[in-house]
Amino acid sequence: MGESYKKKRYAAIISPFTTSILHYRKPFVVAWWAASFPGFGHFMLNKYLTAFILISWEVLINNAAHLNEAIYLSMIGRFEEAVGVLDQRWIILYISMYVFSIWDSYRLTIEMNKHYTMAYRDNFPIIIKNTSSLEINLMDKKSPILALFWSLLTPGLGNLYVTRILSVIFILTWWMIITYQANVYTAIHFTLMGDFSHARQALIPQWLLFIPSIYCFAAYDSYVSAVEINKLLDRYMSRELKEKFQDLNFKMPL
Repeated sequence: MGESYKKKRYAAIISPFTTSILHYRKPFVVAWWAASFPGFGHFMLNKYLTAFILISWEVLINNAAHLNEAIYLSMIGRFEEAVGVLDQRWIILYISMYVFSIWDSYRLTIEMNKHYTMAYRDNFPIIIKNTSSLEINLMDKKSPILALFWSLLTPGLGNLYVTRILSVIFILTWWMIITYQANVYTAIHFTLMGDFSHARQALIPQWLLFIPSIYCFAAYDSYVSAVEINKLLDRYMSRELKEKFQDLNFKMPL
C-alpha cells in the first residue's frame, strides 16, 4: 500500500504530444501572469482545460465589456470616453472571474509545490510514454535561448521546439485570432510601406491590448519549459546511471 501510494507522486509525464513537468514555482510569479491575462497562471501549471475556459472567458467578457478599449482611452487621457464606453453589465461579471483566476492559480501553485517536494523525495518518479504512430517526443537537451528566439519570432514556435503540442495549440490559435482581429499584420504592411497614418488607424485597440500579454507569456513559458526539461533530463540520467551502473560498494568522495 505504501509503495503504491508513493508511485502516485509523479514529477513528470512525457507523452508523444507534450512534456508536463512538476517543478517548484513562485506563487507570486504565477499569480502575476494570471493577473496579466486570466488563464495564464493555470496554463503554467499544465491545467490546460481550466486555462482554456478562463482564457476564453477573458476574451469574450473583456470584449463584451469593452474593457481594453476603455483602458486605451484612459492611456491617451480621454477619461470621459473611457467611462462611457464601458458596459457596466459585463464589467461586474468580469471582476469576479479575474479575481478568481489570480486566487486559484496562487493556491494551486502552493499545493503543487508541496506535491513536487514529496515527489522529489520519492526519487522523482516519471511516466514515459513518448512514442506513437503519430508523434515521437525524444528526451534531449533543449536550448532555452533557441526556445526564446522562436517564441519572439512567432508565439507558439518556442513551445513547438520543446515539444509541448497542447501549448502550441492554445498559444498559436489565440495569437492568430487576436492579431487578425487587431489588424496587426495590416498595420505592419502599412508601416513597411511608410504609411504610418494608415497603420495607426488600422489597429483596433480593443484587440491590440491583448497582444503584449500573450506575446511576453509565450516567450517566458517556452524559455522556462526548456530550462526545466534540461533539469529533468539531468535528474533522470543521474538516477538511471546510479541505479543501473553504479557499484553498490562505491563511496562518493567527500
